[in-house]
Amino acid sequence: MGKIKITNHQIFALTACYTSGSPILVVSALAADIAKQDAWVAALFTLVLGLAEMWIICFLWSHYPGMTYVEMMKRILGKWIGSIIAACFVFICLLFSSQVLWYIGNFMTLQVMPETPASVINAVPAAVAAIALLYGLEALCRSYDIFIYFISFLFVTAMLLVLPNARIENLLPVFEGGISPVFKASILLSSYLIFPVVILLMIFPVNADNTIKARKSFVMGYLWGSFLVFISIINSILVLGSTITASLQYPVYILATEINIGNILTRLEFIVAAVWLLTVLTRVILYFYAGAIGLAQLLNLKDNKRVILPLGLIMLVMSTFAYPNVIYQADWDTLVFPPVIVTFAFILPIAMMITSFVRSRN
Repeated sequence: MGKIKITNHQIFALTACYTSGSPILVVSALAADIAKQDAWVAALFTLVLGLAEMWIICFLWSHYPGMTYVEMMKRILGKWIGSIIAACFVFICLLFSSQVLWYIGNFMTLQVMPETPASVINAVPAAVAAIALLYGLEALCRSYDIFIYFISFLFVTAMLLVLPNARIENLLPVFEGGISPVFKASILLSSYLIFPVVILLMIFPVNADNTIKARKSFVMGYLWGSFLVFISIINSILVLGSTITASLQYPVYILATEINIGNILTRLEFIVAAVWLLTVLTRVILYFYAGAIGLAQLLNLKDNKRVILPLGLIMLVMSTFAYPNVIYQADWDTLVFPPVIVTFAFILPIAMMITSFVRSRN
C-alpha cells in the first residue's frame, strides 16, 4: 500500500464508480418522496451544484499535493485540533463503510436470498474489501480501469431497454409543488452524490499527478457517475411514476423487472443488481481505505497493512447493528447523515481553505 501513481483514466474510472455507488439504487425513492415528479429536476440541480464541491476538492488537491485529507487537516489546523478532527473523520469513514455493508446485506436478503442471514452476506464484501487493500491500491485501480466499461455498458443498456414502458405524463406537471421541494430534494441528493467524494482526497493528491489533466479526469468521473444516477432517477419516474418510486426501497431494481422485449427478453433485473453491487462495493472499499489510511497516519504507523484485518473485522461486526431496523435507517439517512457529511465534506474544507489563505497572507 505504498505510494503509487494513478493514471488519469484510473482517476476517471474510480471517481465514476464511487460517485454512482449506492445512489444508483437508493436515491430515486428519497428524491421522489420529496420532489415527486420533479425528482429528475432535483437531480439536474444536484449535478450542477456538485461542480462547486469539485472546485473545493481540486483547490486542496493543487495546494497540498502529496498529502491525504488527514494530513491536510493536521497541516492547516494544527497538530492537536487537526488530529482530533481527523480522528472523527476516520471514525465516520469506518461507520459509513459498515452502513454500506448493511445496505448490501439488506438488499440481498430482501430481493435475492431471503433465507440467508445478513451477517453471512456481509462477510463476503467485507472480505473482498480487506483483500483488495492487502493487494494494494494499484491492483484496485487497474480493476476499475476495466469495470467502468462493464458497469456503464450494462446499466445504460438496461435503462434503454426499459424505455418502451415510459410514460411522459409521469413527469407532468413540472414544478407543481414549487421550487422548494426540488431544492430540498437536491440538498438530500447532494449528501449521497456530491459530498462523499471528499473521501477521494485520501487517494488522489498522494497517488495522482498534480496537473490540470488529472483534476479534469476527476471532474469528468464525477459527471459520468452523476449522469448514471440521473438516468436512474428519471427512468424510475417515467416508468413507475413518482408515487410508486417513493414507496419502494430499491425502485431501480423493480424498474428493471419491467423490461419486456417481445416476451423473450425479460427478467433482466440481475443486470441492475450486478451493476449496483460492483459500484456499491467501491464505496465500501474506499470508505474502508480512507479509514485505514487515516488511522495509520494518526498512529504514525509505517506499515498501513497492519490495521486492515482488525478494522475489517470491526467493520463487519458494526454492519450487523449499523441500522437496527428500516425505520431507523430511513430516519438516519434523511436527518442525521446529511448534516454529518456536509460538515466533513463542505464546511470543514471551506474552513481549511480560509485558514490556509489567512496563514499565507500573514
